[in-house]
Amino acid sequence: MIVEWPLAWTEQRAALTLEYRRRHHLATAEDLEIEPRVIVLHYTAGGSAKGTKAYFDRVTIEEGRAQLASAGRANVSSHFLVDRDGTIYRLQPETRFARHCIGLNHVAIGVENVGDEARWPLTEAQVTANIALVRHLVARFPVTHLLGHHEVMRFRAHSYYVEREPGYRNVKADPGARFMERVRGALGDLSLAGPPEQ
Repeated sequence: MIVEWPLAWTEQRAALTLEYRRRHHLATAEDLEIEPRVIVLHYTAGGSAKGTKAYFDRVTIEEGRAQLASAGRANVSSHFLVDRDGTIYRLQPETRFARHCIGLNHVAIGVENVGDEARWPLTEAQVTANIALVRHLVARFPVTHLLGHHEVMRFRAHSYYVEREPGYRNVKADPGARFMERVRGALGDLSLAGPPEQ
């Protein structure tokens, strides 16, 4: 079951997000509409869904995240947040541009999982929830790829990947190879592509 938990959304946030989209994806963009083709799984590196939601509700990115702040003022967010007990929260429409993944925001649905690989290892309930959520999304949208955030930079040669500032990139560890292997292992029948082999 998906629980609605809408992200705080204001005209200022919409304007900043459109500004970010124009800078990094399409200079002539007039709206925030996307057609999802990719699902990107993440982890929050924190132990609280409430804390993550409060962070995403901020309009602007914190100045302490220098690389991200230099790339635009719009705050990061995702479309879904999966709590440690497997509860799936829908934070915003799947067809709205969200800042969660360099190069793919214009075609990607972001799914954050509360936890990490050390202090709050991702749970079996989260594996199960991600499998169910991916199936739900593939049934609704023309999704062709499933990626972990840590795999995105290997995807730069693909036509889906668009970043107007070539030097803007990062290295991520989330959600990790083990988690992706578990989720992908239950979704083989969907024939979703992943990143190219290294």
